[in-house]
Amino acid sequence: MVRGNIELATTEAIQGWIFTEDGKVRNRTVLAFKGDLCVGAGKVDSFRPDLADAGMGDGYLGFSFPISVAPGEAGAVVVKLEGSDAILLQHGAFVTTGATPVEGLDRATVRRRLAELKWALKHGRIAQADFDYLRILWSLGVYERGLVRRNAGEEAIVTDKPAAAAAALLESYVEMDTEIEAIRVESAEAFSAELAELAVGEVPVAAVHAGHRAVLRVLEGSHVADASGRGAPFVDYPLSAANLVMLDARATVELVLPEGGAVDIFVARPAQS
Repeated sequence: MVRGNIELATTEAIQGWIFTEDGKVRNRTVLAFKGDLCVGAGKVDSFRPDLADAGMGDGYLGFSFPISVAPGEAGAVVVKLEGSDAILLQHGAFVTTGATPVEGLDRATVRRRLAELKWALKHGRIAQADFDYLRILWSLGVYERGLVRRNAGEEAIVTDKPAAAAAALLESYVEMDTEIEAIRVESAEAFSAELAELAVGEVPVAAVHAGHRAVLRVLEGSHVADASGRGAPFVDYPLSAANLVMLDARATVELVLPEGGAVDIFVARPAQS
């Protein structure tokens, strides 16, 4: 049995991990295919401490090697272990069109930010609700916000407008007034392209909303560069008219969008004075 994951694919490189029950994959060759065409090959020779800690062989399960595909085709690339019929699909892979993988946050930055939030809460500089939201977003790279609520002492149900809720959450993150831009995408490929651009921008966080059903599959904590949860399962965050999901664009994420569907990505642009 072969297990593994393609964690990132670009037009010029692919990386991930692979494991077999006999544990004998170190230095074996893996091949990348687009359809029937081999677009690259490399060795399984990278040490993965997270997988070693999980008891998966000697931990030398990672691969990273050059490939060559046209823009827009990286999402269709699969990986095969030479001499095996098993195929690794891009389930949850973060697909971009650049050659350089997006760098995640270093863990020290996350710890410092969490300590700052605790101090701000202790001294009344931040509301409990904002603290809870920011703590989860900085820790996991994702946060779900419901749009349907009932005001205290009232029976009527209130549904917040997605753009207004997104603006409040984004301004809480950047700690300044912002202008909000809504970007509508109608495919998983377009969604990944927008996130790739956002991840290297000034504000690498967005709010995602769908008028109809869709799903974000997120590898929680993967926005941190040295995250140890790469072998963990993806977590499904349903999207609907009744909620939005705050997402760190540096996280590994996949959009599952039904045919004819669309999602809106709300991004922050610093307000012009």
